[in-house]
Amino acid sequence: MRLVNLSLTNFRNYKKESINLSPSTNIFIGNNAQGKTNILEAIYTLALARSYKAKDKDMIMNGAEFYKISALIDFFNRDEELIMIGANEGKKVFAGGREIKKISDFIGKLNVVLFSPDDLLMLKNGPQEKRKLMDMSLLQISKQYIDDYTAFKKQLKLRNDYLKYLLPKINEEETVSDDMLDVLTSNFISTNTKIYEFRKNFIDNLAKLTTQKYALLSGEKTTIRFEYQINFKNNLDFYKEKYKSDITAGSTQFGCHRDDIKFYKDDQDFETACSQGEMRMLSLSIKLALADMLKTMKNEAPVLLLDDVFSELDKNHQNRLLTMLDKSMQIIITTTDIYKIGKLALDNAKVFMINHGAVKEAQANG
Repeated sequence: MRLVNLSLTNFRNYKKESINLSPSTNIFIGNNAQGKTNILEAIYTLALARSYKAKDKDMIMNGAEFYKISALIDFFNRDEELIMIGANEGKKVFAGGREIKKISDFIGKLNVVLFSPDDLLMLKNGPQEKRKLMDMSLLQISKQYIDDYTAFKKQLKLRNDYLKYLLPKINEEETVSDDMLDVLTSNFISTNTKIYEFRKNFIDNLAKLTTQKYALLSGEKTTIRFEYQINFKNNLDFYKEKYKSDITAGSTQFGCHRDDIKFYKDDQDFETACSQGEMRMLSLSIKLALADMLKTMKNEAPVLLLDDVFSELDKNHQNRLLTMLDKSMQIIITTTDIYKIGKLALDNAKVFMINHGAVKEAQANG
């Protein structure tokens, strides 16, 4: 899978820009706040039909009414144009010249893995960031997960709405018995079970690959372990015991929307016992493992997006990372200084200079 061309209209600080990309390595250089990361955000948004950090309306250039991202994709040696148009009223997506009504049918046409300085938030900001990692990965890997996740969110909302409805009607001293709540809970359990099974299988596979990547990237012989933590049992009796507390809270307190992953290095918790450098190695290793998983599951290499990653690494770890990147994958790198990137990355690379939302191709040695 390759991005042949990327075109932006009214996206962030890009009024109108078209970029022809190399099938191998592309490097975007510029000072901070010039639009480097916006390029990666546009590609990511086109792939997942959502940004990793903003709402659709926030990506529209000031004074404009919409944004447009379009890209020509080389997929199994067949070109296809993907288009996304976002406005305050919503968004539309197109593939091969026709509108795709279901977003789930659009996601997965372009597969990406993003390496970002914000990846450390996955470890520092708690369970929500880890669930986001699982969901954004599984949405690309499995169309079935998209459907199951949509159904899960729907059943969760229906149950939460009914819990709020019941709050003024319950007697604190009586056991809650309600046929409608039983039905809604059974429906929720059904969708919750599917999400749990997807995530558990995903985490098991990701842990094995991450262990291998961490050893290669860090140069250490160590054991990496993932622990998938849940707070529920997928049966009606369990949830019936929680009816009163759920009604009092006005929300479903037990389910996959509250799960977590703990990461361990030789039985030490990464979040409390490991250094920031070790956490960065883990984050990079997870993303390298994800890239391999996507390639295996989709039988096509994803596009790798590296947002100012090399400035956080010494030369030794830079070179380790570069040698680990799959040469069959297209790589798009951003940096403030080309000298922060090792020579290995510059070989056969296409280099672009970015200044105030304007992109100009340069020579790799310039």
